Amino acid sequence: MRTVSNTPDRLVIEDRPRVLAITLWLMGLGALFAAVSGQTDGIAETLLVFILGTGVLCMAWYFFPFQRFTFDRTVGAFTRRIARVTGATVETLELDQIERAALQSQWNDGTRMDRVALLTKSGPFPLEFGFVNARRAPVVSDINSWLEQEG
Repeated sequence: MRTVSNTPDRLVIEDRPRVLAITLWLMGLGALFAAVSGQTDGIAETLLVFILGTGVLCMAWYFFPFQRFTFDRTVGAFTRRIARVTGATVETLELDQIERAALQSQWNDGTRMDRVALLTKSGPFPLEFGFVNARRAPVVSDINSWLEQEG
C-alpha cells in the first residue's frame, strides 16, 4: 500500500499486491491444469489437487485484489475501487463520516500483523481484506494528515 498522490484537494492511495497475487493465481491455475489434464495419479489425487487449486484461486480472488482509495475534497467523498479478475466494484463514503485512519492489529505467534482501517461514525471500515506484516503506519499518517488539513 502506497501513497500515489497527495495534494490539498485529493489523496490517492493504491494497494497492488502484485507478487502475492500473481504467485497465487499461477499456483491455482497450475493445480487446476494438472487435475484437468490427467497429470495426477488416480481419482483421489485428482480431486484433492482440483480442490486445492480452486481454494488457492478463491483466496487470490478475495484477499489480493488491486485497490485504489481516493479521498476527494472537491466532491466531498472517499471512493474505494476494488479491481478483481471478475470486474471492478466501487464503494463510496462521505468525507464527513470519516473521523480518522487507524491501524487494526492482530498478534499471531509473536508476530504483529496490521491492516489500515478508517474509523467512521458508524464504526470501523477496513481498507484491507486481511492482516499483513508490512509497514502501514506511513499510509495511516498520510491519511490523518490529509483529513486534518483545511480544504
